[in-house]
Amino acid sequence: MPLAIDATVGGAASNSFVLEAEAIAFAATRLNLVGWTTLAGTSCTDPEKQALIEATRELSALVYQGFRADPAQALAWPRYLAPNPDTGSSYYVLYDTTVVPQRLKDASCELAFEFLKAGTSDIATHDATLDVTRKQVDVLVTDYAAPSQRAQGLSRFPRVLRQVGPLLAIGAGQVRLVR
Repeated sequence: MPLAIDATVGGAASNSFVLEAEAIAFAATRLNLVGWTTLAGTSCTDPEKQALIEATRELSALVYQGFRADPAQALAWPRYLAPNPDTGSSYYVLYDTTVVPQRLKDASCELAFEFLKAGTSDIATHDATLDVTRKQVDVLVTDYAAPSQRAQGLSRFPRVLRQVGPLLAIGAGQVRLVR
């Protein structure tokens, strides 16, 4: 059975923030894409669809400002009470509850490109070298940055983080220490 993208906004079975045609149009504007081959038309290859679904899964797991617009929706967006950082207004403007922000769609495409570029490496898993500070094989020595100084999670993909950062809840995933 062929893989299908369901980008229905607020749908109970949605698996992507981005329509295939939107991803193809976005890819057509990017330089140096690795792994993405469809640059025209309205249908992606199965690996491209898999990458879009996986990227959406990763992005949907983040903690965003506001609340899901419908408890039955499959993905994290659309949301209500979610401020729109792109209005250019000094007033507090919210996203409509029927909209997936363009910046989230762009981030989904960028992360899908990263999944394809990684090939058989699963970039969503724990970095196996994170706890390694020095590796020596015969005369070859590799020194790694301290684990606390290495980019982790979405920080490894600055284009993605730049897009979703303003949408995330402040302090998401952080624990406040009180003494």
